[in-house]
Amino acid sequence: VAEGSMLPSIAPGDWLLVDPTVRRWPRRGTVVVIREPASGELAIKRVAARPGDRVPFADGYLHLADDEAWLASDASDADAAAAGFGPPIDSRRYGPVPLDCLVGRAWFRYGPLRRIGRLG
Repeated sequence: VAEGSMLPSIAPGDWLLVDPTVRRWPRRGTVVVIREPASGELAIKRVAARPGDRVPFADGYLHLADDEAWLASDASDADAAAAGFGPPIDSRRYGPVPLDCLVGRAWFRYGPLRRIGRLG
């Protein structure tokens, strides 16, 4: 992991196992690896809403399509800034994420040694 958007649950320098066989958006709360829609760079986020869900957005709601999810960062702007990163970028900035961007589900941290374990 090279970004601070998931602090404190996932920190820069963590090594994660990712299941690339996932073919649909996992349940809410699951940590996923995606290719960011705008840049194509790998990023790690948490599923906040799944296909078919309604997401509060602006002055109303946004209805997600059958292949879209709403992804969120765990870190607040203050946490990311304290760690030397800019504000976290997630669906609040780039909108719903299509299934084509999903790389896999992150499920286990295998390094550093003091942080080994399943991701919650």
